[in-house]
Amino acid sequence: MSPLLSRVSPLALFASLSFSSAAVAADINVPADTTVSGQKTFGGTDKISVGAGGKLTSTANPTLNQTSASTGVLIDNFGTIESTGTGTRAIRFNSGTAMSFTLTNEAGATIQSQNDALQIGTAVKSGTIVVNNYGLIQATGTGSNNGQAIDFGNVAAGTASITINNFATGVLQTADADGIRPGNNATINNYGQIVSNNFQTNTGADGIDFQTSTGGTVNNYAGGIISGGRHGINISYDSTANTTSSSITITNYAGGQIIGRNGSGFGSDVGGTVINYGLISGRIDSIAGVANGDGDGVDIDYIGNITNYGTIEGTGAKGVGSDGKTNTSQGVAIGGGVIDNKAGATIIGQADGILVDNSSEGPAFGPVTITNAGTIEGTTRYGVYINSTLNNTLTNSGTITGGGGQAIVFGSGDDTLNIRTGSVINGTVDGGAGNDRVSLSGTGTFAGAINFETLSVDDGVWTLTGTQSYSSGVTVASSAELVAAGAIGNLVTVAAGGRLSGSGALGALDLSGVVSPGSGAGAISTLSITGDATFRSGSVYQIDANAAGAADKIVVGGTATLAGSVQVSAASGNYAPATTYSIVQATGGVSGSFASVSTDLAFLTPTLSYNANNAFLTLSRNGVFFQSVATNRNQRAVAAALDTTPTASPLFLSIVGKSAAGARAAFDGLSGEGVTGALNVGLESNRLFGGALADAGQFWRSGETRDANGFSVSATTPALGYASLESKKGPIAMRPTQEPARLWRLWISGFGQSARLGGDAAQGSATQRTSLGGGAIGLDAAVLPNLLLGFAGGYSAGGASTDLRSTHVDTHGWHIGGYGVFTFDPNYISASLAFSDFDNYSRRSVFGLGTGETANANFGSRVLRARVEIGRDVDLFGLSATPFAAIETAHIWTDGFTETTAAFPGFAGLGALAFAARETDSLPLYFGARFKRSFALDNGWRLTPDLSLAYVHEFEPTRALLASFASAPSAAFTIAGARPDENYLQVKGGLRLDVSASVALFASFEGEYGGRTQSYAGRGGLKVVW
Repeated sequence: MSPLLSRVSPLALFASLSFSSAAVAADINVPADTTVSGQKTFGGTDKISVGAGGKLTSTANPTLNQTSASTGVLIDNFGTIESTGTGTRAIRFNSGTAMSFTLTNEAGATIQSQNDALQIGTAVKSGTIVVNNYGLIQATGTGSNNGQAIDFGNVAAGTASITINNFATGVLQTADADGIRPGNNATINNYGQIVSNNFQTNTGADGIDFQTSTGGTVNNYAGGIISGGRHGINISYDSTANTTSSSITITNYAGGQIIGRNGSGFGSDVGGTVINYGLISGRIDSIAGVANGDGDGVDIDYIGNITNYGTIEGTGAKGVGSDGKTNTSQGVAIGGGVIDNKAGATIIGQADGILVDNSSEGPAFGPVTITNAGTIEGTTRYGVYINSTLNNTLTNSGTITGGGGQAIVFGSGDDTLNIRTGSVINGTVDGGAGNDRVSLSGTGTFAGAINFETLSVDDGVWTLTGTQSYSSGVTVASSAELVAAGAIGNLVTVAAGGRLSGSGALGALDLSGVVSPGSGAGAISTLSITGDATFRSGSVYQIDANAAGAADKIVVGGTATLAGSVQVSAASGNYAPATTYSIVQATGGVSGSFASVSTDLAFLTPTLSYNANNAFLTLSRNGVFFQSVATNRNQRAVAAALDTTPTASPLFLSIVGKSAAGARAAFDGLSGEGVTGALNVGLESNRLFGGALADAGQFWRSGETRDANGFSVSATTPALGYASLESKKGPIAMRPTQEPARLWRLWISGFGQSARLGGDAAQGSATQRTSLGGGAIGLDAAVLPNLLLGFAGGYSAGGASTDLRSTHVDTHGWHIGGYGVFTFDPNYISASLAFSDFDNYSRRSVFGLGTGETANANFGSRVLRARVEIGRDVDLFGLSATPFAAIETAHIWTDGFTETTAAFPGFAGLGALAFAARETDSLPLYFGARFKRSFALDNGWRLTPDLSLAYVHEFEPTRALLASFASAPSAAFTIAGARPDENYLQVKGGLRLDVSASVALFASFEGEYGGRTQSYAGRGGLKVVW
């Protein structure tokens, strides 16, 4: 019973009543700490209460005796109810066949006697009986004076409801007999201890003995212990009381234990249902004089249903059973039914994991279905032994071990062994007599079985190892694959959609599906067939071949009847103009022919030929040009160059044996496209340096105390600036004609950029990512009030990665430049010239050839860029606005160089390229406007945010190099890499902070956004005027 049972004490219902009241004259009340002696009688709806520390005691049999029908007796004990006589009972219900009562033995209370502590002595057939125990109920007698803690065994038929609840503090125990006999169809809910002890030679002391009940239920909850001197729980068979189909249901929860200390955890002479999450254990003891013991975890003689999530164990056996047979210990012994051992669960026996028979070594009473996802183990004999003439099924996705060498043994029925993913079988598997079948489903390896007539691979991929024989053959279903790694001595039939692979041996082959010798793509192997091989129409023979002249092969001891098709997959390599392979060899001769042959090879054509005993495959060089399989301009350029290389060159031959897709991958790997990253990094490094020059001019031109990139003297301190100017918003007035005494301005700027240049599918270029960083320092002077001239130098480092071409380029360089600004207010014209010199280091993995080589190179490049800009300052709603137009022209010279292999520095590898000197232009045109506004801060500083928006059109976006193959004479080819967009938006935003008349700090962001290209750059630094 659940803990929700009411624990309202019946004592509370009548504690205020006295014995003098005629209405409750039969009620019995023993006050706390009071002893009442002598036998008491009760019946009807009497209420019996013993207070804490109180005692109701006698030497009579029993101390509490029912003398009239009990229709609602309440017994509530907080103290002690006992009989101290020899062989006597404490409480006995012994009147009438209809009976209802509730007995509550509270925590710390005791009900005890030598014989039964609580007994029903009459054949009760109806009523409701409830026992709630929180304390101790025990029978202390031994030998002829023994008894049960609770004995309701006389409730053998009818509709009586019996519930026994033993709570966590409760103990039901005996010294030398069954712990409890709950009666027919009783329900026991145990959270505490139910223990029977066997004194010397008593072999009938079970924890719970249902005797010959027709049914019953035991729920053993977490912390509950049911321990019997013989069985933990037992039910017997008597043809006059119950039937072989009688059954009790046991649920043992996690943390619960059911133990038979010299017998079974659960022993049933009839049927039973077991659901176990905890421990059910059958053991043997070492008590002197006890010669026999059969320690099974669960022993159900007839039909049972077992679901196990925990552990069921049989740890040992001794002597003989009641049938005179030698006892052996099983995890489960059963006469038929269902056993489901879940993942993580264990069934283990000292002899057998599971034994299915009639309990006397004869055939089982019913078929059995066993499903195992956990562990089943027989330590010294069998994992599973089925003695049966019926049709049984075992499905395994767990582990089954037979310590005696045999893991699974079936009987003489038509049995099925289902092997599923995860199955491990340690020991042999014997199908016994009958027409037996193995079914494989999922994925795994099966080492075989004996005395099975058929094996079917129903789905998934299964590898058969060892020597196996199935008299009715092996079938491979559609969508299934059999990998023959051992010897299969019989016919293998492969259905359409099925697949056969491996390098083992078959007795014969009937193929409607696919056969592919070997263990995977490229694994060249031989499949042997001792008998005949039949290739049916629609079948496919898949062959791997290589340039060395080896190919998959099927060797047939009998006759090979050919039909269907051949599919050829060739490995990369240097193929001869024609290579011939023997693909079928049949001692008994070849009849028929394959209907067709195909291949994924683009430049080799397969043909078939035959003689009396062989089928041959020949791969011959065809006239297909490499260019014909290219799908973009870069691939076509590389392929066209390859078409011009000598046909005997290793480079040419490395491509010939490829599929169209493989050739295209090789073209990409050979192109060297990623080296163009040096162009992008060089041009962008030079542009950002040139941008620093232009920004320095814009600062001076603005006519304010400080510019967007630094600091200068204010208009009120001409001694520190270029000229004494009036601070203006909007169009700027003409500068004074007289120059200040001090003309110099020094500025320092740092810059960096990260960009993504998207690939072009039609061009065949891959996405390229660049990053760079650098700095510049400059000095300028106002040589005239409206003319500024300056110069600067700088350094940068960056890199470009083209991941799809396995290429990375590092670039390092220095920069010099000059700039000037001429104003004719409110208009201006500015110009700059920047020169950069770079050292470049490229590294790429040459993929697609199968050589695994890395090509390295070191080369120089130089960039010259000129920029001219014109603009006009206007006032726009309180903002200083400057529409402008600019054009830049840049020219990059790239030196010629040849790649060398990383493995042998100084030597060109098979895929190395020789790049010619190359000149590349960039010509962007800008149309845009700048906006800014200054804000005076409380501390005298000034903050000026600015924004610039420009449309940019690049007239020369191409980034290409000219290359040829270093390892073979060939035509040169132009390869184009990722490039900037022709049209994009440029966005600049910045802040400058004027902290004094001579010092200013600045930071700016620049983004460029096009259809393929996104670029993010930043600058920061300071300017000083003196």
